[in-house]
Amino acid sequence: MLKRFLHTWLCLVLVGLLSQVQAQQAPHKLRYEYGDIRLGTGVRKPRLSWQLASTQAGARQTAYQILVASSAEALAKNQGDVWDSGKINTSQSVYVDYQGKNLESRQRYFWKVKIWDEKGKASGWSKPDWWEMGLLAKDDWKADWIGMAGVVGEPPRSTQARKEFLVRGKLAKARVYATGLGDYALQINGQRVGDMLLTPGWTDYLKKVYYQTYDVTELLKEGNNQIDAFLGNGWWSGGLGWGGGFHRYSQGPLRLLCQLELTYADGTRELITSNPSWKIRLSPVIYDSMYHGEHYDARQEAKGTEADGWVTPVVLNTAKNQTTLFGPSADANANEQAATFDMNTLQVVAQEAPPIRVTETRKAVKMTEPKPGHFVFDFGQNMAGIVHLSIPKGVYGQEVALHFAELLHDDGTVAQENLRSAKSTDRYICKSNGGKEEWEPMFLYHGFRYVEVIGFPGKPTTDQVVAKVIHTDFEPIGEFSTSEDILNKIYSNARWTLKSNALSIPTDCPQRDERLGWMGDAQIFVASSCYLMDINSFWAKYSRDIADSQHPSGYVYDVNPKMVVGGPSKPAWGDATLIVPWTSYEFFGDKRILETNYASMKAWVEYMNQHASTKKTGLYYFADPSEKWFGYGDWVPVVASPSKPIGGAYQVYSNTLLAKAATVLGKTEDATKYAALAKQYTSKYNDLYFKDNNYEGKTQAANLMPLTFGIVPENLRARIAQNVADDVKAHDNHLTTGFIASQQILPRLSDYGYNDLAYQVATQKTYPSWGYMAENGATTMWELWNSDKEKPEGMNSRNHFAYGSVIEWYFRYLAGVEPIDPGFKTFRIAPKPPKDLNWVKFSYQSLYGPIVSNWERQNGKLQLNVTVPPNTQAELVLPLTAGQTATLAGKKLKTNTTTLAPGSYRVEIQ
Repeated sequence: MLKRFLHTWLCLVLVGLLSQVQAQQAPHKLRYEYGDIRLGTGVRKPRLSWQLASTQAGARQTAYQILVASSAEALAKNQGDVWDSGKINTSQSVYVDYQGKNLESRQRYFWKVKIWDEKGKASGWSKPDWWEMGLLAKDDWKADWIGMAGVVGEPPRSTQARKEFLVRGKLAKARVYATGLGDYALQINGQRVGDMLLTPGWTDYLKKVYYQTYDVTELLKEGNNQIDAFLGNGWWSGGLGWGGGFHRYSQGPLRLLCQLELTYADGTRELITSNPSWKIRLSPVIYDSMYHGEHYDARQEAKGTEADGWVTPVVLNTAKNQTTLFGPSADANANEQAATFDMNTLQVVAQEAPPIRVTETRKAVKMTEPKPGHFVFDFGQNMAGIVHLSIPKGVYGQEVALHFAELLHDDGTVAQENLRSAKSTDRYICKSNGGKEEWEPMFLYHGFRYVEVIGFPGKPTTDQVVAKVIHTDFEPIGEFSTSEDILNKIYSNARWTLKSNALSIPTDCPQRDERLGWMGDAQIFVASSCYLMDINSFWAKYSRDIADSQHPSGYVYDVNPKMVVGGPSKPAWGDATLIVPWTSYEFFGDKRILETNYASMKAWVEYMNQHASTKKTGLYYFADPSEKWFGYGDWVPVVASPSKPIGGAYQVYSNTLLAKAATVLGKTEDATKYAALAKQYTSKYNDLYFKDNNYEGKTQAANLMPLTFGIVPENLRARIAQNVADDVKAHDNHLTTGFIASQQILPRLSDYGYNDLAYQVATQKTYPSWGYMAENGATTMWELWNSDKEKPEGMNSRNHFAYGSVIEWYFRYLAGVEPIDPGFKTFRIAPKPPKDLNWVKFSYQSLYGPIVSNWERQNGKLQLNVTVPPNTQAELVLPLTAGQTATLAGKKLKTNTTTLAPGSYRVEIQ
């Protein structure tokens, strides 16, 4: 009996242990599409991803099985009634195409996955996950676009729409589908709906607007309920561009599209839609402009009476919109697209990129009172965001003003000169006598470090004026630190600059009268951003903005969504059309970003290839009618370089990238064609611009661009790299480059044997350098190398991410990590330790799991610790010099290159 009991007990223990092993090896971190939007998605053919949880060395997937079910109960019974993939023999675990039944509007789907490992053993099932579809068909929308008749103010005055309704029984679920033009914010029963800000985001409103989906089940109650929608100008009608912001999509009125769907416990459904049964009024937001501020009169909050000005809204479904996209002069933009649209032609599509949210709350590090009643809050960090105001005892009719700035005057008050025409001032008017009041703006953001508060009842504290950091809510995935503090400061500055300039689109700056989607800045910084953040969906959205705005002739605009700056785009700016999607594909393995944008990429390349300049000289260049201005060139450099050759250099690069994209997509004929054209233009570039072992201009930038784009003949590359290095040394180990070539200088120096020189440039603390900014108080990247010396008015932003492109060198060269196959399925670890740097720590959360590359000099040895995530493979390239040897796990390596299977490794070099 005892023997039988022990046998049974041992079997149970073994089964338990086996279950634990299987549970540990089950896939985890399931991901639907980009991982940003699960509720209300509009993707009809989604992609599914997961990570292997195994910590075993060499862990990889050999097969998977996915189940998708219409209910949690069916999935729990292993019934894939929507899709059962069966066992699929592949290692693919990222962006697996859904191939089940057609997905239906509003339906929630549940899914899980199991995998077979390198030994052919099956794991347990993953924990279940879900996604829920939005409104997939135009007919799903029963709501009308509504607004307030007539337009009050310029820009239009904010309005508030309201609907009272009954919930007639117990709810199973409730969803709101909503969008607006410009921005909207919802409340149900006085509570804010969701945490998304500045919805619906910035798109080419002539073609497309996103809608958002909210789960509002918990906000509703049986009986009487109320939904309120507040409408503001946002990017749509508030005015954009320098000189006061007279460029806009519309003069108004502001518009709302809102559909509340109630699903009762008995399965019945009821719709509450925006229509003439709603009421609408002017809201307490008496003025709002992205540039100038938001003014809120709390005395005008609705009490629900006719005296509050409620009227019946008008239906705007066929309302035409006049635009001033490119300024007041029709003649200057005679060839642009028609600047009108109506609501019936506007695409209303589900949001696919992450929304803007509050990501951090910061108290001031210091408060001063440079003048009586003028309280200046220093938040210690330049940022994009808003301020939450808390007034413990209101004074009826008292106006509190908040002035935002990046800089201070010598007397300690805020300096707004570099904001140009942007007033950047919020105002709040109190509604009570002695009551506590709280407020924050709804329809804008500011770029600021300092806030000057005037008119506050009493003396404010740092608890009562609090900054909220806002940006597109992507997850950080790259972490980096070194023994050299100046590099750490620069790294922090770049991260903050990315966050400050990612608000629905990549902007140039967050503070002045601009904040536009400049393509040159975007393409320069895209690789660095992909190392820093899980940003794939953000760039996918921006690539669609470029395509949506593209001119029928194929040219694109310098700014996207198109606004303020007419076309065609200039060299290095227009080429973001290819560089952004291709780089995102390299980092995240998202083939769909190429599929979606291929036609747009090809159209821009064909525009250059068929341009009159190409037919005239054999190579593209941009020129104004006088042929005296050839584009922006290497923008704001220390030493200017010729601008004309940049058109041809990027023509070569864009043709090269198009050929690569065509290869990925199986477009063999295009791949062959554009590869041949790239070769042809390369030859022509050398004919036109190469002379005496230098490229025209002989500057660092002039030599870097052809070297970076593969234009320099192989036998001359070392010579051209030496030219760059010699010029750096001639400038006392400083760069002289601008926006474009600063991205290229450190990588090319490291590539061609000047890694220590690259490090000296990277760590300089005197002008011009990244360290100079940091040493002179910068907490974000400057627009100019000498922003501290140039006059503040004019073009002088303290929060511009173009020079943040240096971060790519940190990750790709100091840590040595870069993708070989898209998405880091196969990747390289090839650190290049400068002699004066003691250690680097780096981690990167790839879609397969964490990649680690840490190295340290210790006791005359270089110790390298690396981690290769499951289901990937790494090529390790060691920085061996003559006479050095390396050991891996105690075994001597015969070469400096070896292949690593998944696992963690320690290497010693001596």
